[in-house]
Amino acid sequence: MYQKIITWIAMLLYCILTLFTVSCTKSSAENSASTETSMEVAKLPVDVIEAKELELIQEENLVGTLLPIQEVAIVSEVSQKITKIAFKDGDYVSKGQLLYKLNDADIRAKQKELNAELKLAQLNEQRYASLLETEAIRQQEYDEIETKLQSLQAQVEFLNFQISKTEIRAPFAGKIGISKVNLGAYVYPGLELVNLQDQSKVKLNFSVPEKYLLQVNKGKSITFITQLSNKEYKATITASNSGLDNLNRSLMVQAVADNSQNEFKGGMSAKIIFSTVEAGTKGINIPSQALIPGENGYNVYVLDNDRAKTTPVTIGNRTENEVTILSGLKDGDKVIISNILRLGEGTPVAEVEITN
Repeated sequence: MYQKIITWIAMLLYCILTLFTVSCTKSSAENSASTETSMEVAKLPVDVIEAKELELIQEENLVGTLLPIQEVAIVSEVSQKITKIAFKDGDYVSKGQLLYKLNDADIRAKQKELNAELKLAQLNEQRYASLLETEAIRQQEYDEIETKLQSLQAQVEFLNFQISKTEIRAPFAGKIGISKVNLGAYVYPGLELVNLQDQSKVKLNFSVPEKYLLQVNKGKSITFITQLSNKEYKATITASNSGLDNLNRSLMVQAVADNSQNEFKGGMSAKIIFSTVEAGTKGINIPSQALIPGENGYNVYVLDNDRAKTTPVTIGNRTENEVTILSGLKDGDKVIISNILRLGEGTPVAEVEITN
């Protein structure tokens, strides 16, 4: 009897232990499955694009002004009346061509008088020189005659100079404008008479923002169009200011374009298509929402072993929808473009690849 009781107790304990072991095993399996499920849920789904390196064509539209290669306001240097206008408004004139003739009657009368005195003084100088050689006169007497001769010569030269100022001529070849004075008008020094422009070439002046200064190089070719048509023209950068404008932090640049076909007029506006990268520069275009501003510049997240990795980048042109990466990414990198605000360094992610 006692032996049976012991046996029944042993069997009961065995059953209890068996049930406990099975229960623990099941609980462990359930916990393991739950953990694996949690890890799967912890991976943040993200959209990814593959970086593709391309040759960059980046342009900025700038506004400029066309000016004649040479331009001058023709003015009088003396006070006198106009006796002749030697051109027609809008004519093309050559260098040195007479434009205006001013009254010179009083100057020429004085010139005639001085020429007579000069001729007499020259004869006297010759006679006194002969007398001096024979010591018939003193050196002082000859010096007085020679001094008078030199004075008269200087006066004649000055009158010739004054006469030249009554002839107003074109300083260079070009197109003359509309005369601002009429025949018989009395002019004075500094009065603007007419405008003269050399339009064989035109200067194109425009301002370049500070961030594009490295692209301003003497000899660089630029493209521009005018409001008259969408035809593209070429100009070559010839000069730039020594410093930036303090107000808008831009550099004034000057380019020159051919105008042999007379297509441009001074004062016209032009739209410059300015290349902001060097020829052959390569980069990667990605959606703008992938860009993360930071204290030291910009970053993007790339996919690395199913985790988000922060990568510093240098950007170029940026629009509302797209940004150009100049450095920091390489061809084939997988760039995360969604759920950016929920990511951190090393965040587990699940890739959802899309085409660029």
